[in-house]
This record gives sequence, structure tokens and C-alpha cells, in this order.
Amino acid sequence: MKQLAISGLFTALIVVGAWISIPVGPVPFTLQVFFILLAAYLLGKKYGTLSVTTYVLLGAVGLPVFANFKGGVHILVGPTGGYLFGFIIGTFVIGFLSEKKENLFWYILSGIAGLGIIYTLGVFVLNFYVHDIKRAVQVGFVPFVWLDLTKLVLASLITIKLRKMGVLK
Repeated sequence: MKQLAISGLFTALIVVGAWISIPVGPVPFTLQVFFILLAAYLLGKKYGTLSVTTYVLLGAVGLPVFANFKGGVHILVGPTGGYLFGFIIGTFVIGFLSEKKENLFWYILSGIAGLGIIYTLGVFVLNFYVHDIKRAVQVGFVPFVWLDLTKLVLASLITIKLRKMGVLK
């Protein structure tokens, strides 16, 4: 029961992370990835994925939980839809891998694997809208990768600190 409640809390944090948004083209800068990483690390594959899936479903039914206060199924089939589906699969992979070993190196490796999935699906779908894979990479990957890697390291360090404090363990 406690895990479900915390999963709901992370869904709310992902929503807030989406609302903290800076539009820079078809894909905005947000803090979603930071909270998705934390959810995966702290809640694992089952409850972390539940938290992210709930977020995506809330947006799909029309609640304004996505970046720039958008919602609706049209967002899932739009230019950023691949990232949203990537969030779900990436969270599962990060949670699955990070449950194997709980140390900084392993968290970073699992986070990179998850980000790889998020970016691959995101850029793949974005390509259908910009009609040029090079352009899709330029607008949907290059501006975000260093910021997301920074979020990954920060989420990993926070997770280690929370684990040492006995939070969610």
C-alpha cells in the first residue's frame, strides 16, 4: 500500500516536472526526466513504471499534465509522443537494471540505458514530423542530452543518499 501511495506521489512530481517547461521547438526542456529517473531508481521496475504509466494515461484522457499544460490523445500521436511512450519503457528498463545493484556506477549505467530508449523512441517518432532524421536528432536529442545526463547523475546521487538514510527501503 505504501508503494502505491508513493507511486502516486511520483506521478504528481512528473506532472509538476512537465509543467516546468521551456519551449525550444517541437520538444521542450522539462524536468520530467529527472522525476522519471527518481521514480525508476527509488520505486523499481513495477511501481516506477506504474507511476509513469499513470502519468501518460492521465494525459491521454485529456488532463493537462503534459508539457505546456497540454493533454489529450493527440499528444501521444504527435511529435513528442515517442518520448512519452519511451518514458514508460525506459522507466521499466531503468528500474529493472537498477534493482540488480545499488551503486552509483550501476545507477548511471541503467539510467543511460533508459535514456537511450527514451531518445530512440522520441527521435524515431519526431522524424515523421520533421521528415529528416538528422533534423530530428538535432532538435530532439542534441539540445537535451547533456542536461538529461546531468539530471541522471543528480538523481543517482539523491537515490544513494536516500537509500543510506533508509528512505524507501
